[in-house]
Amino acid sequence: MVEQENTNTDTRLFARLRRSYLLALSVIGLALLGEHLLVESFMDDQAKDANIINVAGRQRMLSQRIAKLGLLPKADISEDTLRNDLDDWFAGHNWLTQQLAQDPVLPQLEALDTLMTQVKNLSVGLQNFPAQTQDAVEVNRSKETLNTRSDAFLSRMEIIVGDISAAATARVNNLRRTKAWINLGIGGILLLELLFIFQPISRFVRRQFLVLQAEKAAQAQARLVAEKAVSEKDASLRELYALNRIIDRAALFATLHHDGSIVHLSRKFTDLLGFAAGSIPVGHSLEKYLHPKEGRQAYFAETIAGARTGNWQGEWQIRDLAGTEHWLEVSLLSSRQGGTNQVFLLASDVTGRKEAEQSLQAFSEEKISEEVERSKQRSRQIVEAQEKERLRVARDLHDGIGQKLTALKFSLESLNPSKPKQAAERINQLKILSKEIILGVRLATFNLTPPELIDYGLGPALEKMARELSRLTGEHIVFRNDAVDYRLNGPAEINLYRTVQEAVNNAIKYARANYILITLSAGPQLLSITIDDDGEGFDREDLYNKTDGSGLGLHFMEERIGNLNGRIFMRSHPETGTRISINVPLSECEPKEG
Repeated sequence: MVEQENTNTDTRLFARLRRSYLLALSVIGLALLGEHLLVESFMDDQAKDANIINVAGRQRMLSQRIAKLGLLPKADISEDTLRNDLDDWFAGHNWLTQQLAQDPVLPQLEALDTLMTQVKNLSVGLQNFPAQTQDAVEVNRSKETLNTRSDAFLSRMEIIVGDISAAATARVNNLRRTKAWINLGIGGILLLELLFIFQPISRFVRRQFLVLQAEKAAQAQARLVAEKAVSEKDASLRELYALNRIIDRAALFATLHHDGSIVHLSRKFTDLLGFAAGSIPVGHSLEKYLHPKEGRQAYFAETIAGARTGNWQGEWQIRDLAGTEHWLEVSLLSSRQGGTNQVFLLASDVTGRKEAEQSLQAFSEEKISEEVERSKQRSRQIVEAQEKERLRVARDLHDGIGQKLTALKFSLESLNPSKPKQAAERINQLKILSKEIILGVRLATFNLTPPELIDYGLGPALEKMARELSRLTGEHIVFRNDAVDYRLNGPAEINLYRTVQEAVNNAIKYARANYILITLSAGPQLLSITIDDDGEGFDREDLYNKTDGSGLGLHFMEERIGNLNGRIFMRSHPETGTRISINVPLSECEPKEG
């Protein structure tokens, strides 16, 4: 057993080290891969930035070249040269605009469109300008404008190139910082591997060497013991004989022929059956001494005979010669000795255990009787609670609505049409009285069955209940509906509403909660309601064991949810308050068709 436990421990250690090692390698690999991808991405960005900067520099060169060609006489240049440079200049500008479409410098780049158009028109205009002497002033003005526009283009392009270069430098710095963090993380992982992988492996290998050395020493010792055992064979046989005598006095066993006759009966078995010393009934059938009744003897003989074809285990109730009953746990083993079939009987006296089981059974029956009595008392409490509720409703109707209706009747009868002013005042009083009667009817209806529950369903009814109780009690009661906007069947809505109402009332009355949260939600298969409060909590078992009716509300809640094939879970603690979770299958809540 110890060796198996050590093997299991080593196996678990190997598995844990393997998982840790694979995890560490995976983390390092992912870090290196991330670093590689980051560098590759940065290299692509750098290539793109370099290309953009090169094109921007070429744009500056082309702008100077175009300005220079525009200032030269038409005879000194070719029309194709200026036109090709202008096409390259505008093509490069369009390319830069596309590449920097998401860059902050795009507005600055787009602002160059007008300036480039002016440079183009001035350059082409100077080439096409008539060469008469009277146009010299206009030509000089155009040249000055061209130089001004060209210098402005160069200045703005210088700013744009600077911004692009600064952004590229910032990305390089970010890459350096990121790479430093990655290297630091890899170093930390290597340190953790050293502490939690390589050191445990070293300790494990060292421990295995110690185990191998101990096994080697044990094997050497075992050889010495075996050699000594061979040399002391006779002494061991004598010890075995003595041990056999000890077992004979300490164990219940017997050797029988296949017909049940006794070959050997242990001393302890002989004492248990009540035989005197030296009067062991060898050759007689064992079943005759196990019980005085023939029916039991036949059962024992049949069991022993059946053991010839297979082993048997069970319990026997025997009676000794003095009439005392004993319970034996019996095993019958078939064997073959000296060419004859025999049955080997091993038994344990379990009389004490049987007596304990009978006492436990009597105790269980007593507990069942107490539970039945508690259920009867709970039923009586339920009937009393129902009667009290009926009496309360009748009292509310009689003392409240009934008296107001009587007052309304007398007021109507006292109206005198001949006195208009007095009649008008009386009518105003009747209106106020009518509103009070309507409010009383609504309140009584809400206590019996809320109209929102009938008209709009469970969600609006719970919201109305939380709002009204918060207004009446002054406590902070909040209802949250997680997208349950459909109707349920009538019994489900009533049972769920009453269960939540009972839980909230208990939190207000007994737990003295200041904050109560009611949450209604639904999944693919379950409808769930949770009621959380910050009250004093309660002990569920104590409430169930009380007989004064204080645990009746919890019983009603479980019974209502059980009618919907749902489950209710309660977790309560004096410091954290109480959470009641209700889960009901949606199949039990679906509206009935027809």
